[in-house]
Amino acid sequence: MEKLATNVSISSGMIGFMLLAGIVMFLIPIGTYWGLKRHYKLVSTPVWVGIAVFIGAVLILERILHMIILQPSSDGSIALAIHHPYVYVAYGALVAGIFEETGRFFGFRYLKKRVSGFGTAIAYGIGHGGIEMILIGTMGMVNLVVMSVAINSRNAAVLSKLPSGTIHSLISHAGAATTSSFFERIAAFIIQILLSIIVWASVNYVGKIWLYPLAIGLHALIDTPAAMFQAGIISNELTVEIVLWISVLAMGIFVYLYIGKLRKSRVTTS
Repeated sequence: MEKLATNVSISSGMIGFMLLAGIVMFLIPIGTYWGLKRHYKLVSTPVWVGIAVFIGAVLILERILHMIILQPSSDGSIALAIHHPYVYVAYGALVAGIFEETGRFFGFRYLKKRVSGFGTAIAYGIGHGGIEMILIGTMGMVNLVVMSVAINSRNAAVLSKLPSGTIHSLISHAGAATTSSFFERIAAFIIQILLSIIVWASVNYVGKIWLYPLAIGLHALIDTPAAMFQAGIISNELTVEIVLWISVLAMGIFVYLYIGKLRKSRVTTS
């Protein structure tokens, strides 16, 4: 463990801010469901299907493929990202799009004969995006709190397992890291709902199957800046955040105009 200066610590107020951010991220999916439940006639079945698909597609299947292809080292570094960053970006973005949107597609095929209506897309998106927000956002804040407490208490057992760069980054940029993570997770949650609407439409409207590969492409495109940041191609995290929110706006406009037009047509598949 690298020895820390005795006057280096993270304030209790900042730790409280991390906890608050984590709690809010936990409550957002729940509040969204109950806030929209009456208006869109939401039921819980699509929520659970969305959760199951995320766990199966992302946490199990995609992770297995990453272990085989990327073969991360014990310190978390990935040779492909270091030596062939553009290949790493293309791989990461495409795999995420293919696995998640294919899982989403089959999820809506399963739901089609069981739950009908536009609310199915919303509820599924809340489940898929909500569990992602909780596992990445809320648990990410828990990790930051644990690291912060370890730094303040000079806990050698915890600090010895962390890269020195991570420790010093947290000490110097705890507020920025918390704020950035919070808004990134909100954007990701909205995107998951919008992608769910697009794939739902591909399953439920005649001749709109092309919306499914479109969702894969959109997902890959949205993930590309973040993958470029991870690979060191982009060094400014703010750029990633700006592009992410531009993506939210653009996709929201598409869904409002195009999917809204489809809903008025009512020409659904059998």
